[in-house]
Amino acid sequence: MAKTYRLQSAALGPEWDGLVAASDDATIFSTSAYLAHTGCRLGLYYCYNADELRAGIAVIESADGENAVMDDLVIYGGPFFGPPTNGQNRAQRISERFEIATFIAEALATRYRDISFALAPSVTDVRPFLWHNYGQTHDRYAVDVRYTSYLDIADFAQAHKLEDIAAYGEASSARRQQVRYARRDGVATELFDDVNAFVAFYRMTMERQGEAVETEKLDRMEALVAGLIGAGAARMFVSRTREGAPGSIAVYAFDRRRAYYLFGASDPALRDSPAGTAVLWDAFTALAKEGITQIDLEGVNSPRRGWFKLSFGGDLRAYYQVYKKDAP
Repeated sequence: MAKTYRLQSAALGPEWDGLVAASDDATIFSTSAYLAHTGCRLGLYYCYNADELRAGIAVIESADGENAVMDDLVIYGGPFFGPPTNGQNRAQRISERFEIATFIAEALATRYRDISFALAPSVTDVRPFLWHNYGQTHDRYAVDVRYTSYLDIADFAQAHKLEDIAAYGEASSARRQQVRYARRDGVATELFDDVNAFVAFYRMTMERQGEAVETEKLDRMEALVAGLIGAGAARMFVSRTREGAPGSIAVYAFDRRRAYYLFGASDPALRDSPAGTAVLWDAFTALAKEGITQIDLEGVNSPRRGWFKLSFGGDLRAYYQVYKKDAP
C-alpha cells in the first residue's frame, strides 16, 4: 500500500505528551512540562501516514515564525518517532524511519527559511537530511556532530560503599578523590527549592568565567526551573559545607527514560570546595532511589565542561545538529 505522509499542527497537552511518552526518541525537551516554561515560540507537528500517527516534530521558531532556530534552553528537538507497528522487523523499522524523516526534511524546508535543531542521541540516521536536494549546490541541509555523556546510576541506590558503584571505578582519579574529600569534609547534599539562590549562583559562575549573561535569559531560566519543579519534572539539589554554607546547586529534569543534568552553579568563593562534585554525585544516589537508572549529563562540547562531565565515568554519545540556510 502506498504511503501518504502529511503534517498536522499540534499543541502541547495530553495528546502531545502521549506521543512523547510512547516514543523511544523523545526527551524531556519535547514534553509539555518543559516546553511550556521556556518562553519560546513553538513549532509542533504530528506526522501521519494516512490516518496513523507515526512521529512528532518539535522546533523552536523565530519571533516572526519564519525560521526554526536553536535555543540555549532546548537541547534536543526535531523529529521523534512513534513506536514500531505490530510485526515490524528491524529492516522495516529502519526503512520506515528513513521514509518519515525524508518526508519531514522536505516538509520543514517548505515551511521555514532557515532551519536549525539538534536531534536526540537515539536518532542516528541523518541521511534523509544530508540527501535532501542531493546533487544541488544550494538549499541543502548540513549536519554537525555534537557529544554528550550518559551515565548509568542504577547501582547507586543500593550501594553500601563507593566500591559498590560501577561509575566510581570508571571515574577519573581526580573525581574519585573529590568524592572522598566531600565525605571527609562533611559536605551534605539535600533537596533545595530556592530558585532565586540558584539564579544568583549561576550569574556569579558565568561572570567568573568571563561570560556575560543577559537578564532575559536568567529570567527564562528561573521560570523554567520553577515550572519544572512545580510540575514534578525536576529536582534541585544544594551541597553545603560542614558549616552549612551553600557551595553548589544543580538542577536535574527527568522523564520516564532518564534524568538530564540541566544546570549547575557554584559560589565562586567556594569553588575549590568538593561541593561541585558532591552536588552531582550525591544527586545520582537520590535520583537512583526514585527509580531513575540513567543520567544524560547534557553536553560535553567544550574542553572544560567536557573534561568535568566525562570524569564521572559515563560513556560518550554523539548527537547531530541539523541546519539549513535559505538559498541567497
